[in-house]
Amino acid sequence: MNTKVPVPVLNIIGPVGIGKSSTADAISEFLEYDHALPHAVVDLDHVRRGFPPPKDDPFNKVLGFNNLAAVWNNYRSFGAKCLIIPSVMESDEDLNKIRLSVPGADLFLVRLVASLDVNHARIRGREKTVDSLNWHLKRSTQLAEELAVKKLEHVVVDTENKSPSEIAREIIRKWGIVEWHTKSC
Repeated sequence: MNTKVPVPVLNIIGPVGIGKSSTADAISEFLEYDHALPHAVVDLDHVRRGFPPPKDDPFNKVLGFNNLAAVWNNYRSFGAKCLIIPSVMESDEDLNKIRLSVPGADLFLVRLVASLDVNHARIRGREKTVDSLNWHLKRSTQLAEELAVKKLEHVVVDTENKSPSEIAREIIRKWGIVEWHTKSC
C-alpha cells in the first residue's frame, strides 16, 4: 500500500450529543448514492467501546486508535479512498494519533455547534439512565466550552435548526471531497 497517497479524512468533532454520528451517516449516504465515492466511516466511540477501560485511559483512546488503524487498513484494501471519523477530539495529540493510525491522512476538521439547550434536548432524547444522562449533560457543556477555546477545526457548522442531511450537504461542500474525487479519478 502506498502511504504517500494522501487520504482525505473528515473528522467531525463537537460535544457529546451534538449529532456527529448522525451527520457522518448522512455524509456517507450522499457520497455513496449521489457520488459513488468509495469511502469508510469509523465512529471512534464505537471502536473504543469496551468495559472496563484502563484506569489511566478512561476513554479507551489507545484501544480506539489501535482499532482505527486496523479497520482503516481493511477498508483501504477494499478500495476506500477517504475516511469519515465522527468523534470528540480534544487535542492536537489526538489528531496526531489519527495521523499515525491512517498513513497519509489529510485531516479536515469540522466542529458542530448548537446552543446548550438544543444539545441537551438531543442528549435527553437518547440517554437511557439517569446517571448516563447527568454525565452526558455535564460533559457536553464542558466540551462545548473547551472546543470553542481550542479551535482545532477548519470550519464550524451550526446544527441548531438543520437536519443531518442539510448539515451533510454543507460539510461536503466545505470539505471539497467531491471535487477532489473528480480530479483524482
